Amino acid sequence: MKIDLNLFVVFDAIYCEGNITKAALTLHLSQPAVSHALAKLRRNFDDPLFIRQGNEMRPTAVAKNVIADVREALHQLRVCLVQSRQFEPMTSRKHFTLSLLGSLEATYLPLFMQTLIKESPHIHLKSVRRVRRSELENKLASGDIDLAIDTLIPVSDNILHTQLEQDQLVVVACKNHPAITKKLDLKTYLNLEHILVSSRSTGPGLEDFELSRLGLHRKIALRCQHALAACKIIIGSDMLITMPKVAATMYSEMLELDIFPMPVDIGGFDIHLYWHVNVDKDPANKWLRNKIVMASSNK
Repeated sequence: MKIDLNLFVVFDAIYCEGNITKAALTLHLSQPAVSHALAKLRRNFDDPLFIRQGNEMRPTAVAKNVIADVREALHQLRVCLVQSRQFEPMTSRKHFTLSLLGSLEATYLPLFMQTLIKESPHIHLKSVRRVRRSELENKLASGDIDLAIDTLIPVSDNILHTQLEQDQLVVVACKNHPAITKKLDLKTYLNLEHILVSSRSTGPGLEDFELSRLGLHRKIALRCQHALAACKIIIGSDMLITMPKVAATMYSEMLELDIFPMPVDIGGFDIHLYWHVNVDKDPANKWLRNKIVMASSNK
């Protein structure tokens, strides 16, 4: 059964005013409109609901039985409307799901959590494996993920995005690498073995794609999922890792590693924050977006 919720607003007004004319004035409706709404309610309840006694409309037993539930339901609807326009970080228990390029998780998550713990201690944040580019729009539209952080990728008008930072690729090696003196040259880079860090099981890395455009190819000796594992591996070997400078700087502060510029210019890359147009004005999503942008600018 489909019932117009506005009918219950009319029901509550008649119950409060005890008069159709006064209810119409309260609701800024015409008297015929209120009478028409009451007629629909009577059919839905199969009960008169209000009986005229002089100038007053007195509620029936059925009306008295349901008025409390009607008012509670209307109150909850008003609360929902208010909450849809407001967001209280300190008390919210909202769950957010963030899709992150794997190499960025260790860089960004600690920054976000510092802010969330202080300003919104009850919010739950879940970081999931990077969503495939072909699935990004559907995942954001369905709410499976709330936000995504990735390199700049082509998207439709339904996906909004903003640049968080511009990064560049660098080469990470063990401290005092025997084959590298002060500078890493291209010949040494191509002759040594490399670790490719990728959440995907197959396919080239960004650096391999750019190198191939220049007719260059490196030797991939190991493919793994996490940059920290790769960094710990190269401490005891002559292998190299190519990764974003921001992440490389963080790992070099934790481990005995050296960082070198790429021996060939393959350009930088932009890191962007993505969200669906449907949540552009959602207070909670907007709040988290702003916190991510602020955290990124303070790195």
